[in-house]
Amino acid sequence: MAASIPQAVQSCHELLLWLVPQLDKFPRVRRFTLGERIEVGLLDVLELLVEAAYTRNKDAPLQRANLRLEVVRHLHRIIL
Repeated sequence: MAASIPQAVQSCHELLLWLVPQLDKFPRVRRFTLGERIEVGLLDVLELLVEAAYTRNKDAPLQRANLRLEVVRHLHRIIL
């Protein structure tokens, strides 16, 4: 990726690249409940990080990203 991409955006992107194949390994019943919610949650976080990177007021999108990431963390803890 280009050096101009903010580190948080790049890290979230790399996490998604790693995570999606991991979610595919979930049992079917979990893949379509928890797995999908985790994937969608991280995609939301990525979208909010990109929004924050390209707007002047970064507080609102970063607060929403932080909240969404916290939900994803709790979902991930359920499957461990």
